Amino acid sequence: MGLLEDLNQIHTEIVSSPQQVDADTRRHFWRIVGQIKRQPAPDDACITKAAEIRDLLYEERLGKPRSLKWLFFWFLCGTLGLFYYVWLALFNLQPTGNFWVDLFWVYFYPGALVAGIVFLFYPFGRLIFGKALGIRLDGITRDIYYLPTLKINYTTYLKASPPRRQWFFFFAGYWTAFTALWVGTIGFVLGGEWVGIAFGLALAALETLGAFVGGKWGGELGHFHRERQIVKDWKRNLETK
Repeated sequence: MGLLEDLNQIHTEIVSSPQQVDADTRRHFWRIVGQIKRQPAPDDACITKAAEIRDLLYEERLGKPRSLKWLFFWFLCGTLGLFYYVWLALFNLQPTGNFWVDLFWVYFYPGALVAGIVFLFYPFGRLIFGKALGIRLDGITRDIYYLPTLKINYTTYLKASPPRRQWFFFFAGYWTAFTALWVGTIGFVLGGEWVGIAFGLALAALETLGAFVGGKWGGELGHFHRERQIVKDWKRNLETK
């Protein structure tokens, strides 16, 4: 049985009972997706059907995405948080001499604030690099960790070359560390606040582990790690085509 026939069979099974798709069917589907990704010239019909199935599984697990227009709200909240952080760094993060107060106010509180700003600006990494690499986004949703993200349009994703998919996840992943670093740099330059920079460096270190060591990790850099392996297979398939 060919890939398209397998996909049609899986699609029929999912449509009939989307809440009762067993683990074996899901694994079989993702193995087919892996084969499509590795092909030098994947069949458009297979891509379309795989995207339909993925959307059914996605919405059954995480719900339908909201309009990208809601990103304005995220941007506004992130910008207000940034101004508040700058205000704190300029005027209100001076040590008091009390160990416990300083532990919270001078170290924990600004770090939590920078983390909140990263949380709000995180989806823009996918938006910017998806636009640059030809991968559309369908709307705002959450990921499996209940963090905000943008749902990938799977048809454009599968039609993108494996290197483009790889770099999409790489840049979207490091966007969080980049955000923490530039926000922290502003706080350091204006008020000598260094926790934001430390938070950014810690994020970069963790993301590097996910990208180059921990392929089973989740998140953007876990996806990047797995896409790197696909790129290697795809290049071998190109050579033998």
